[in-house]
Amino acid sequence: MPWLLPLAGAWFYFCSLQSAAVERIRTLTVVEGYGFAAYEQVIRNYALYGEWGQTIHRGYIAHWMWSGHRSLWLFGAAGVYRLAPGPEALVTLQTALVALGCIPAFGLGRRAIGGTEGGLAGLALYGLFGPLWAIALQDYQDLVLGIPFAVAAVWALRERSLAGFAVAGFLCGAAREEWVLTLPVIALAAGGGWRHRLMALATALATVGLLAALLWWLGRDAVGYETPMQTQAGAVGLGLPPIQRSWVDYHKFYSHFFFPLNFAALVSPLVLAPGAGALLLHLTTPQGSGIDTQWRGHIHHMAPVAAFLVAGAIDGLGALGSLAFPAPTRARWKALVGFRSPVPLAVRRGGAAAIVAACLWFALPWAAPLKLSLRAWPGAHGAEARPEWALVASLPPEAKIATDPAGALLLVPFRASWTYGESLAEKTRTGLRALDYVLVRRTDAAVLAEAVALGGAVVGETREYQLVAMPAEAARRAGTAAPTR
Repeated sequence: MPWLLPLAGAWFYFCSLQSAAVERIRTLTVVEGYGFAAYEQVIRNYALYGEWGQTIHRGYIAHWMWSGHRSLWLFGAAGVYRLAPGPEALVTLQTALVALGCIPAFGLGRRAIGGTEGGLAGLALYGLFGPLWAIALQDYQDLVLGIPFAVAAVWALRERSLAGFAVAGFLCGAAREEWVLTLPVIALAAGGGWRHRLMALATALATVGLLAALLWWLGRDAVGYETPMQTQAGAVGLGLPPIQRSWVDYHKFYSHFFFPLNFAALVSPLVLAPGAGALLLHLTTPQGSGIDTQWRGHIHHMAPVAAFLVAGAIDGLGALGSLAFPAPTRARWKALVGFRSPVPLAVRRGGAAAIVAACLWFALPWAAPLKLSLRAWPGAHGAEARPEWALVASLPPEAKIATDPAGALLLVPFRASWTYGESLAEKTRTGLRALDYVLVRRTDAAVLAEAVALGGAVVGETREYQLVAMPAEAARRAGTAAPTR
C-alpha cells in the first residue's frame, strides 16, 4: 500500500507537466523552437525514414551523434516517436521519465530516513521541487532524461543492490555523456563500509566501460562537433576556467536550488559530489553559449545538479536523523559515511509533515510562471492553438517550405524544411528558389519582398505570418503555367 503514494504522485506529476509542455507547443511558447525543431527533425527522420539528419538548423552532421553529444536515448525516443509522430511525443517521453523519479525518491526516503514517513518526505523533496519542474519543461533535452535514473542509482546503493545500481547507472549514462562520468563518483556514496564501496566502484567502472564501448562502436564513423563539456574539460587542463557568473545570478537562479531543504545535501557530500562537474561547467560557460541562468532559457545543464541535490538532501536528512538518534551500539560519526539508524516514529511523522508543508510552501509560487496546474489526465487543456498550425496543416506533406527560426517548430510535418536566415542558404545553395512555400514573419519585409519578386503570391496569413506560395505552387493554385526565369 505505501507504494501507491509514489505511483499516484508520479501520475499527477506527469499529467501536470505533460499538459503544460503540450500547451507550450500549441501556443509556440517553448523554450527554443529552433533547437526543439532540430531535435524533432533528427528523431523524426530516423523514426519514419531510417536515416539521421536535419535541415532546419545550420551545421551538424547526418548521424545520431549529430550535435557532438552521445545519447543512446535517441534510439528509444525514436521508438516512442513512431507510436505518435510529432513534438508532443518527445515532451511526453521527457515528462514521463522525470515523473518516474518519484518512485526512487520515495524508496530512497524510506531507506535513508525510515518508513513510509521517510518515503513521503523523499517524494515531497523530489515532486515539489520547482527548479526540477522548470528543467523537466526544457522542451526535449536528452540530458534531462538521466535525472530519475541518477536518483535510482543512489537508492540502489542504499539498498545494497549492485545489480540495481548497474541497471540504473546504465540508463542514466545512456542519457548523455555527462552522466557517464558521474557513475564512479556515485559509487563512492555506497554505504555499509569500504568493501561495499569497492564493489560498487567496480560495478560503476564496468558499467562505464560497457557504455564507452557501445558509444564508440555506434559512433566510430562520426566526425562531429566539440561539445561544451569537451571545450571546458580541455580548458581545465590549462587551468581552471574563469567563473562567468555573478552574485546576481546566484540570487536569482542558483540559490533557488537549495530550497526548501536541499541544503541538507551538504551533510551527504558523497551523494552531492557527482553534480560538481555539471555545476563547474555551468559556472564557467559564458552566457549565450547554450547555457544560461534564465528559468525559461537553456538551463537543462543543471539537470545533474538538481538530481544530486535532491538525492543528497534526502540522504542528508537521514544522516541528520541518525546523528540525532544513533543506534545504541553505533558511533554517531558513522551516520556521515552511510550507516543509517532508525529514527523514532513520532519524530518521523512530525518531520515528514513539516517537510511536506515546507516543500508545498516553496513550490506553489513556481506554478504560475511555469503555467502549471494540477492535472489528472495528460494532453492540452484549454490553450487555444496558434492559427499557424492550421495554416501549415493545409499544405501537402511533401512540400518544400521555410520559415524564420522562431517559427521552426511549425515545420515539423514537412521532411524538406529550412529556416531562412539560418539553414536555407547553407543547405540548399539556392535560397528561396528551392521552396514551394515560405512562411514569412510580417516583420521580415525583406524576405517577403524577395519571395514576391521571384514570383511568389500570398495565399494565407495570420496576425504574425504570411504564407507565400512560390512560383510553381502559385501557378498550380491559379491553374496557369509557372513563369520561366
